[in-house]
Amino acid sequence: MDEQELELFKEVQDSVQSCKPNCGCKICPHGGKGFIEDSLFIVKRHKIIWVVILFDGTIAFKEVAPEWLEIFSEIVVDSPSIFVVFDRCHKIVEWITHQDKVLPD
Repeated sequence: MDEQELELFKEVQDSVQSCKPNCGCKICPHGGKGFIEDSLFIVKRHKIIWVVILFDGTIAFKEVAPEWLEIFSEIVVDSPSIFVVFDRCHKIVEWITHQDKVLPD
């Protein structure tokens, strides 16, 4: 990670640990993927950051625009499971939601 990316990751990590002190905030220097256990939105210095905590304690994040939040926040909140792929800087590069479908009676 370069210095600017490391600084942003540290800010995200500090924010997560402020509201979730038991989060280990595991670091994956080669990137990774997995299902998320928890999801947070951090608003800091005119930035909106979607942060996810995977079941293994790894954190990943995506800086989002207000339009993204307006369009996708309901999907994120209402989905029973979300799978993310993140790069070596812990930035989310792909995400997939799973929505249970029920056959009508």
